[in-house]
Amino acid sequence: MKQNRIIALIILAFVIWWAYLTTGLPESTMPSEPGPKFFPFVILALMAFLCVIMFFQKEPKKEEQVPMELTMDDGEVIELPQEEKFPMKDALKLFAVFLAGIILVYYVGFSIGLIISLTVMLWMIGWKIFPRALVFSTVVVLIVYFLFDWLLKIPLPAGQLF
Repeated sequence: MKQNRIIALIILAFVIWWAYLTTGLPESTMPSEPGPKFFPFVILALMAFLCVIMFFQKEPKKEEQVPMELTMDDGEVIELPQEEKFPMKDALKLFAVFLAGIILVYYVGFSIGLIISLTVMLWMIGWKIFPRALVFSTVVVLIVYFLFDWLLKIPLPAGQLF
């Protein structure tokens, strides 16, 4: 199986699991309203449809293997860039930092946990200037905090330790 098919099957398994979890939601709470079951159903149906498309999508044809070096008529050697493979280890490290960020949010609160985890993720993807990543993370957290806590009056997690 190709990578796209494996990913489509994994996502489809999660969609089925989430669909099972939403079966306990009530159909509707008021007459002529879609109810709490409607929107998860729409999103899960769309995700399942896209997974099926991804599974049956044709793989692009492989091009003929080209040598890594070309020699010109005048003797000059030109190196061709190699095809890059997906950096699975880096993606797993980034996912681990994401999960650690969720744990941090639970223990130290939304603001501190998100600033730390977002700064580390930005550093991992190439923002080598540490203060810039820290300032960007702080600005993002302040915007989210302003939108949710102050504007929408939705409290964000405070944390268990503080």
